[in-house]
Amino acid sequence: MGLGVDGIPIDDINIIVQLKRGWQFAINEKMPLDLNFEKKLNKIVARDTAAFPGYLRNGSGGVETYQGEFEPPMIEEGQEQKYLKQLLASDSTVTDKALTLMYHNMRQ
Repeated sequence: MGLGVDGIPIDDINIIVQLKRGWQFAINEKMPLDLNFEKKLNKIVARDTAAFPGYLRNGSGGVETYQGEFEPPMIEEGQEQKYLKQLLASDSTVTDKALTLMYHNMRQ
């Protein structure tokens, strides 16, 4: 296992670099926020950590929570597009929309 700056593993440094690149993409890209934008952002951020970066999850697998095992439902692209459109059209504040989308995506 290679080590980088101050004993930080190279894999951790690479994750930070990809998060930085994702942030740069998100603030500099002029395309509207839609599912394709989210996929492109995911392709950058999850390049080194996801099995299929840039694609919606299509496999099963759960995570252990304090309430027990949680397995998110399968993702249906049409439903995700509808969810995003409804969220963006809602009367919520921009901050609330951003947080709601972040938590939705993390749970999915």
